Amino acid sequence: MSDGKHILVVEDEADLANLVEVNLDLAGHRVSIARDGAEGLTMARRAQPDLILLDVMMPVLDGWQVLRSLKEDEDLQDIPVVMLTALSEERDLIRGHLQGAVRYLTKPFEMRALLQVVEDGLREPDEVELQARRTKVRALLQRLAELDSGRASESSVRFSKLESPIERRTAAPPPSVADRSKLDLLTGKQRYVAAELAAGRSARELAEELDVSRSNIYATRKRIARKLGVHPDVVAEEAKRLGLTRTT
Repeated sequence: MSDGKHILVVEDEADLANLVEVNLDLAGHRVSIARDGAEGLTMARRAQPDLILLDVMMPVLDGWQVLRSLKEDEDLQDIPVVMLTALSEERDLIRGHLQGAVRYLTKPFEMRALLQVVEDGLREPDEVELQARRTKVRALLQRLAELDSGRASESSVRFSKLESPIERRTAAPPPSVADRSKLDLLTGKQRYVAAELAAGRSARELAEELDVSRSNIYATRKRIARKLGVHPDVVAEEAKRLGLTRTT
């Protein structure tokens, strides 16, 4: 189990929030509770917790609005978020993952399951896990397209076990002028990092070469993702699609 961390619980159901607090406290964590989305966002900015447990259906600001605000804030975007919700539609599960939630628990859930996803969320992913996430994001985007077009069959997304749906490979269209112009938004360092990631280098290798922390590389990747309009987990694939190489 990880060392005790600061967990922010954003949950408007008092009984559930208190139960979660007791169990996290027994697990050695320090817990803060926010009763609505706006308070949760304020507390996150003030305290910058190690992980956030975020309910979806809340007054003032709902969980989606809070999650979006967290991921748009450079000081908060790296905080892992676990979504807690009674929603179980597959679109909701996909939406939570693509917007940056690291885990998704559907109510009612067992406290043992909650503690496990908290531990998983607090652990920094290795390169194998990052590659698995990239694969999952691509598969989820394909699945979401199927759902929106009415071609989807039975539900295949299960976030609690992080199952990866089968990725459907389709030929990518050539990059447009508008797509290529996105590269002009990147700084020199960002172009270099994107090109190296596209070439298959790991965050660890880049961190050692540039004499920075892996967190610095991950933060750079997220800035690149915002400029390219993609999820951070698919920056390497997008850089390849745009034709960004070590020589461009």
